[in-house]
Amino acid sequence: MIPLKLALVHRGHWYRNEARIDGQFAYPVPGLEWTHHNVERSFDLDIRTLGDVDAVWWDDGKYSEVRFTPEKGARKTPIVFWALYPTLADHIRQSRISMLRNQVDAVLMDHDNPDFWPGMMGRRMAYSVNERYYRDRGLNRDVDVGFYNVWGHNPLRPAFDAWLEDLCKRHGWRYWSNKGQFIGTQYAQLLARTKVVVHLNRTPDTRPPRIFDCAACGTALLSNPMPKLPGEHWTPWWHYGEFVYPRDHYEENVPDHAPLTDADCGEVIEGLEWLLDKGTWMAIAQNAKEYVLACHTWERRAWELRGILLDLFPALRDKVGEGYLYQ
Repeated sequence: MIPLKLALVHRGHWYRNEARIDGQFAYPVPGLEWTHHNVERSFDLDIRTLGDVDAVWWDDGKYSEVRFTPEKGARKTPIVFWALYPTLADHIRQSRISMLRNQVDAVLMDHDNPDFWPGMMGRRMAYSVNERYYRDRGLNRDVDVGFYNVWGHNPLRPAFDAWLEDLCKRHGWRYWSNKGQFIGTQYAQLLARTKVVVHLNRTPDTRPPRIFDCAACGTALLSNPMPKLPGEHWTPWWHYGEFVYPRDHYEENVPDHAPLTDADCGEVIEGLEWLLDKGTWMAIAQNAKEYVLACHTWERRAWELRGILLDLFPALRDKVGEGYLYQ
């Protein structure tokens, strides 16, 4: 099998270069080879300077003025963009569409619907876990309840954190929160130390990567409902615990939410009591771990990516001698 050679274009953050905590390209796999190429928020990139590559993978991120040359339609090497969070707000999706329409040849989407991207050649390609980074590390599970996230643009999260900390004190559960601060590589270790991670979805349509990462760490997740997505089967009370309310929303430049009460969060109380007091968190965590390691690792997703690229770009089929698969 001849591997496809990819150039990864992304911002120069540690989680893109070294750890690849989004899963894709986390470790070597058959059928794909790649090199890293860091860019700034604004860039003008001639892809012919990236070396002998079959395709360019462009990671999602914060960008402003962007230009690739040769232009779309005048180049031999296709460019694909991986869209991770366009569901946070419609203006985010529209800004991505505006930025990409004349720049890339295809968009691969973690959990968005390709029908919402008119004029773009889109495919779904879900997040994959880096199970060598997110794993059960054999640590003491000394945290009963964890709330690990950033608070920017989600006004309910600070109030929920305060309520959740008070609830845990009253129940005698050990609680840990990062208080909305970025914690870098500590996050993976915290997941491996925690029995139950509680999560507020940023929007009802946003499926969080957190459910993959918790599962790989052997950690139970208690969360708002997972959106229904093709190729993913997250079953409430089998793979994760579920509560409908409270429910957050993504909104910029708004004040924090008013304090929460037990009446606001009754479903969360019931879920935690079932998971912790009845000891069912381990079974939930094990079910999720088996599912993720069977279906959603980078090793498995890499075969999917290779197939998508060969399907979308016929010239690549001839190059690697697999055109007969698509006749």
